[in-house]
Amino acid sequence: MATTSRMALVSVWLAALSAVEGGAQDGATVTDVEYEGWRQYNVHCARCHGQDALPNPVTADLLTSLAPGGPAAEQGTFTTIVMAGRTNKGMPAFKGSIEPAQVEAIYHYLKGRAEKRIPAGRPKRPGS
Repeated sequence: MATTSRMALVSVWLAALSAVEGGAQDGATVTDVEYEGWRQYNVHCARCHGQDALPNPVTADLLTSLAPGGPAAEQGTFTTIVMAGRTNKGMPAFKGSIEPAQVEAIYHYLKGRAEKRIPAGRPKRPGS
C-alpha cells in the first residue's frame, strides 16, 4: 500500500514538473528586468507569498497590493516595505540580504502580474 502511494505521489510530481517545464515554452515573453524579477521573487518571496504571487490566506495579496491604486502600487512604497519588512505582520526586513536592483526587478515582475500583463507560470526568457 505504501509503495502504491509513493508511486502515485511520484506520478503527480512528474506531471507537475512536466507542466512547469512545458510552461517555460508557453509562458509570456517579458523584459529582462521582469524575467530577473520572476527569478528573484522565486528565491526571496515565493516561500511565503506563494508561487506566481497568487493570493493566499496567510500573507498580503501582492496582486491586489500592486494593482493600480493598491497600497504598494508605487515602486518607492514597495521598496520601503521589502527593505524594512512588516515585522508586526510576520514579514522580515530584507535590507542587508537583498540588493536594491533585485527589489526593483521583483517590483517590475509583480507589477506586470498585478496589471495582468504577465500570466501565472514561468515566463519566457527574453530573446528565446
